This record gives sequence, structure tokens and C-alpha cells, in this order.
Amino acid sequence: MILIDGSYLEGGGQIVRTAISLSAVLNIPIKIINIRKNRKNPGLSNQHVSCVLAVSKLCNGKTEGLFKGSDTLLFYPGEILEEDFTIDIKSAGSISLVIQSLIPLSLLIKKTVEITIIGGTNVEFSPPIDYMEQITLKFLKNIGINFKIEKINRGFFPEGKGSVKLKLMPSKVKNLELIENTSKKINGIIFNQNIDESVSNRIKKSAFDELMKYGYDSRINIENTTGKSTGVGIFLWNNFLGSDFLGKKGISSEKVGKRAVDQLIREIDTKMAIDNHLTDQIIPFMPFSEIKIGVSGITNHTLTNIYVVERFFNVKFIIEDYLKNECNGYLIKTEKRC
Repeated sequence: MILIDGSYLEGGGQIVRTAISLSAVLNIPIKIINIRKNRKNPGLSNQHVSCVLAVSKLCNGKTEGLFKGSDTLLFYPGEILEEDFTIDIKSAGSISLVIQSLIPLSLLIKKTVEITIIGGTNVEFSPPIDYMEQITLKFLKNIGINFKIEKINRGFFPEGKGSVKLKLMPSKVKNLELIENTSKKINGIIFNQNIDESVSNRIKKSAFDELMKYGYDSRINIENTTGKSTGVGIFLWNNFLGSDFLGKKGISSEKVGKRAVDQLIREIDTKMAIDNHLTDQIIPFMPFSEIKIGVSGITNHTLTNIYVVERFFNVKFIIEDYLKNECNGYLIKTEKRC
């Protein structure tokens, strides 16, 4: 059994998600202690419970300590059950984070499994479902990870009620070296549910005008929908670099568009291939093959995931400064320990 300290560095829920996924893939029992010890509301939240339940359903796993507020969790993986199922987070908890927990299990399955997830598609402190579709999915396909995402409807805080179908397909990790970004193409989507369409139009104009100032042409679509929850926001992407911003009370539509553009331009200016949000999502796959990536920044999320992954594999992650061809970022690779 592998022991993992859930308070390491940021001590967030990502430790739980990554550890549970790798435990299932490698069929190694784990014990996680001090879960989110230093957070305002320590222990497991409903979001984390849902992630563990989803992985447990797929691998017929057994748990001890799986309840809201628990600071210790034991997980015993079982044999893969290739059956479709539904997970309801029962809040606006992030669907994207449940998807992150499930994707590595595509390395185990022999046939397609469809999982319906109900919760929040566009909520704070997690990748929007658009990021998962346009960046995570497309990158992971380059290394042989096969899955599809079908957004049924959007869910915003506090109601949630969004739904997404995740189709996991048999996968095997391939080698990849991707360091620099040369793409000049910027795409975007403005999502608006139950809010006047003029808000979408103002966000689009603000983002488009701001991108023009930086010398970028762009293609930004508007999606106006009705649903069981209300929200608005924007997601922009340039290859494997992304930026999003949710509308909030007290923040004008013009600022929503401008802030999303400013975030994306900071990523583009590094000239690195991968943004700092995708970086931590790639870490769990790197020990399975020879993967070398150039990233715009190193976050605590990335360092935390490296800690967890190194607990499972006889590898060491190497992070080096990368200052070539006007790039300003980092190179990440793995090497076997002696």
C-alpha cells in the first residue's frame, strides 16, 4: 500500500484525484492522510467524493473513509467493469475534475465505456468544459489517449445541473516531444445561459477589440442557451494555450472579455507549447512513455502532481529553464531513478 500525504504543498483535492486514478490503473492500494488539512474546510468535499465514486465504479474499487469531511481515505482498486454509468455530483461541483480523474483509466479498458456526469460545467477554480474539449482532449490524443466529450447542457454555480457524456476508449500512451508554440490562430466561445444576449455581444466586442490591439485576428462564437442554472463567460484558446473568465456581479462585460484576452496573451508571449493549466493534467501520463514538453509556467498544481506520480513510479521529473528561440518557459521530462 502506498501512503500519500494529502497536505503536501497546496494540499488540494488534486492529490486525491491523481492518487485514486493511478491506484486504479496500476492496481495498487493507497492510503491518503491529512486530506486538504490546511484548507478552510478541510477533508473531502462532495466534489472529491464524486471523483472517487466515479473511479470506484469503473474499477470496482472498495473504499474506507469516503464521506464529506473525511481526512483519511483508503482505496482498494479491483477489476475493471466495462459498463456505462452515471455520476451525479449533486451540486455545481466541477464535471471537468471528475473527467480528469477518469481519463487515465482508458489505459485499462478493452471497449468503449460511456459515463454521464451531472454537475457544473463552468465553475470557478477548475477548467471549464470547453477547456477539456478544445485543449485537454486534443493534446491527449497526440499521446494516444482516446476519449470523447459530449456536452449536453451547461451548469453554473450554485445550481449546477449541467450534464456531459464522457466516452472512454482503449488507449496506450505514445512518445511525444512538444516544446514551442508557433500557432497564430485564436478561437473563442462566449457561453451565455438565461442572460440577455446583449451581454454576450458586449463580451465578444471587448475580446475582439483587445485581440486586435495585440495584432491578432480571431474567431469567437457565441452560444446563447436556456437551462436550469444561470451564467455567462468566455473561453479563448491558441493551440494548447487557453484562458477563460466567468462573468460576476460588479464586473462589466467589457472587463470579462479584456481579462480573458490578457491572460491568453501572457501565455502566448512565452512562446511555449503548453499552458500552465494543462501541464499538471499531463504529468500522470508521462511515466508511461517518453514525453518531453515545453510549458509556460510551473504551478503548485504541477509540483503537487509530480509528488503524487513519483510515489507510484520509479521515475524522477526533471524541470529545466528553457530560454531558446525567444521562448521563456520550462522543459519537463522524466528519467528513471537509479
